[in-house]
This record gives sequence, structure tokens and C-alpha cells, in this order.
Amino acid sequence: MSLTELLADMGDLESRLRKFEQKFGVKSRDFYKAMEQGELEEFDALDAYRMEFIEWLALYRTWLSLEEKYRQLLDRQSVAIQIKSVLASS
Repeated sequence: MSLTELLADMGDLESRLRKFEQKFGVKSRDFYKAMEQGELEEFDALDAYRMEFIEWLALYRTWLSLEEKYRQLLDRQSVAIQIKSVLASS
């Protein structure tokens, strides 16, 4: 996966995560932390929220995975080299 593709995928996920953040008034990282700490168990009985929370959680976990891949790509190549490559191809 190229850096360009990875950033496009991350942008798409961020857009989808923002919809949940706006609906529930909570940043995804805070929602994820609350879920991991079991702070939202009271909502498990509410079917409508359960499905949304499962989707939100899955999207955020996917975003975290892509963020890790992004960091690994940057570790393998310097940012300056990547920017030069993009500018040269423009």
C-alpha cells in the first residue's frame, strides 16, 4: 500500500468517524477509551446504539491500524524524500 493510498483510506475513515463524533458529541479516541474501560456497558441493552457503537468501534480500530501502518512507512522513508517524490511527479 502506497502512502497516497493509505492517506486516502485514513481520510475516508476520518470522515466516517466524524459523523459519529458529531452525533454523540464525543471524539472517537475518547469513545474508544470508554469502550475499552467498560464505561459504556449500560448501553448494551439498547439495540439501536449497540449496532452504532460496534460500527464506530470497528472503524476506529481500523483507523488505528492504518495510523500504525502510516508511522511504519514514515520510519522506512524520510518525510522529505516522500515530499520530493510527490513534487517531482506533479
